[in-house]
Amino acid sequence: MRRKQRYLTYGGLIGFGVVALIDILRQWNDHLSKNKPFTWDSYNGLQTLKNGFIGGIIGSGIGYLAYEYRLLEESKLPFSSDEHLKKVLSQERLRSDPTALKRVLNYREKVKRSLETKFGGRLAGPPEDAGSFYKRTAIASNFDLDVVLPFKRKSYATLEEMYYDVHDVVGKEFNHEAIVTKHTKAIGLTFEEEEGHIHFDIVPGREIRNYAVEKDLNLYVRPDWVWQRGSSFKTNIKAQNKIIKNQPEARAIVKLLKRYRDKNGFSLSGVLVEQCVVEAMSNKKYGTHPSPTQNLLNCMDYIAKKVSQKKVVDHANSNNNLNDRTDDYNKEALADQLITDAKRIETDPRYVKEIFEI
Repeated sequence: MRRKQRYLTYGGLIGFGVVALIDILRQWNDHLSKNKPFTWDSYNGLQTLKNGFIGGIIGSGIGYLAYEYRLLEESKLPFSSDEHLKKVLSQERLRSDPTALKRVLNYREKVKRSLETKFGGRLAGPPEDAGSFYKRTAIASNFDLDVVLPFKRKSYATLEEMYYDVHDVVGKEFNHEAIVTKHTKAIGLTFEEEEGHIHFDIVPGREIRNYAVEKDLNLYVRPDWVWQRGSSFKTNIKAQNKIIKNQPEARAIVKLLKRYRDKNGFSLSGVLVEQCVVEAMSNKKYGTHPSPTQNLLNCMDYIAKKVSQKKVVDHANSNNNLNDRTDDYNKEALADQLITDAKRIETDPRYVKEIFEI
């Protein structure tokens, strides 16, 4: 929820609640003065609802005025959009909480060690880190850990057998302390603690030729419905992991765009974001600028163009269309929002506070 929307929403809710409570107390006082019992039958709930809605409208108006007043006060202060974005990135930095990070790393080693013990003889290599956590594009507000299990070609007769065997073994190993779920290509493993949950995606894959050299795997894809048949999906772990390697400026923009995606509730895969950012910041496109704000605007413009296309080829699998995950309506909505927000920031750099609040 953006700042303006939050002011309006909270103002409306507070206004509704206060006026509704006043109406209930007034009705109760009227009953008391007439020496009548105040019961559900005598209570006029429709009247309270009507008055509450009026209070909500008034509250939203007050919220809007409060929002405008805050903008006016902020306009009197110096502002740098680059410095603001750096603060956002600092907030999303996993290492900003060393205790939490250590807890996550301990769980990662525990899970990988257990998986290697259970499947060691059938693996083409040890359990391997992948995903945003490994690529250092994860954000503290929303991340999980990907662990790839690369099985030998002859370890299982079918990909389906491999997938469900891993699910069963993981379930037996961790069901007393974690929640185990089936995802499309992975087995989800979630440890819930008071400090927050830690989620793993365990991705079983079978080597195609020589995993140690090529890093190619076939994954099992679970069908959406029970009457459908599963399918396979080819990926290259090395290609996925190196997409954004040694590119700190690009990683920073990826993190900002992931936060932007999450705050707006957009359906946008992390892989698509990473590929687009790297392409946008290459010398063939916009290049890399010293200003994080300019890099962000360039990448927003580029992603808006890419999501409007029918096909965006996955660098790790030329047969995979990264744009297939989102329907046309949501693609259009995302592209429009990216373009609108980028133009607003260009016109008024302070607008960056609306979409990246700290």
